[in-house]
This record gives sequence, structure tokens and C-alpha cells, in this order.
Amino acid sequence: DRNLRVICNPLAISFNSIDIENKDPFLFSDSKIKVDKGRYIVFIIGSTWASRNYPIEKFVEVADLLQKNCIVLWGNSEERKKAEWMSEQSTFIGTVPKLNLNEVKEVISNSILLIGNDSGPSHMAWGLNIPSIILFGPTPVNRVFQSTINQVLKSNSEVNHFKLNKQDFTIREIEVNDIVRIAEELL
Repeated sequence: DRNLRVICNPLAISFNSIDIENKDPFLFSDSKIKVDKGRYIVFIIGSTWASRNYPIEKFVEVADLLQKNCIVLWGNSEERKKAEWMSEQSTFIGTVPKLNLNEVKEVISNSILLIGNDSGPSHMAWGLNIPSIILFGPTPVNRVFQSTINQVLKSNSEVNHFKLNKQDFTIREIEVNDIVRIAEELL
């Protein structure tokens, strides 16, 4: 909403929340990666700070409770090791090779749901009109436009918008059952 106002107000373009809710997808890919359209959930397990990352053990619990095929996207060797560990823990979790940005967009755009930390790839779901649950710990949720299909779960921490606390690990307190409940509603 804030970003749209910054762009649209100087250009005298009007919009409202219904326009945003019913937007056309605006991220596109020309990737040739082969994916099973509409047959998997995407997990985004990484972000720029450790305190913004939901525990991988809890992602495994989510996958086991939902009993749907899940794909873990990763961006570096540490995340790859975590993704591989997760796939060893659950028959519902698989990993993919390292993907470029176009391939990430393609995988997300063909998923049935994205569950992830507050990070760029998680927010792509909004731009692609893919249902999502984004998990927030030490960062503010008012920077995200929540819609019917794009939901946020926030830890109980207090966030100072001017001084974010990188030592706030309250994201760990988000309940697996809350994620599963919302996921089942979105599915």
C-alpha cells in the first residue's frame, strides 16, 4: 500500500484495497525449468538474519502435519545443508538444485502455497498471486499488504521500526499448529 502510494500519487493514479487484492500477477519468468504445476508447497527457510529464520525442525513438523509435497528453496551452502537435512527427516520434503532468480519465480508461480520467512523470495508469492504465509519475528508486518490469500504470522515481540533487534529470536515461538491451520484454509 505504501509503495503504491509513493508511485501512484505523483502520477494521479488512484487505487484502493480491492484493486490491490484483485491485481494481476506482475512477476514473470522465462525459465525452462520443469515443475509439477500445482502439486507442491514451497518452503523458504533463509533470510538475511538468523533471528528472522523459523526453525527447520518446525518446518518439518508443518510438512508432516499437512502431508503434502513440499519443496525447500535454498540460496547458499548453509541453507542447502538445512534443506537436505529436512528432506531426510520427512518423506513429504524434497530439495531442488541451486536455482537462479528466474527459476525461483517459476517454482513459486507453479506452487499451491508458499510458507516462508520474511525474505524476498517469500514476498514473490504476493506478486505472483500465490497463496502464502510469511513468518515474522523481529521485523514489522505493516510493510506487507495482507490479502485473502497472502497471510502473515507474527511472533509476540515488540518491534521498534527505527531500531530492529537482530537478537530477537521470538519467531521460534510461532506455533506449528497456527501455520497448519492457516495453510489448510488457504489450500
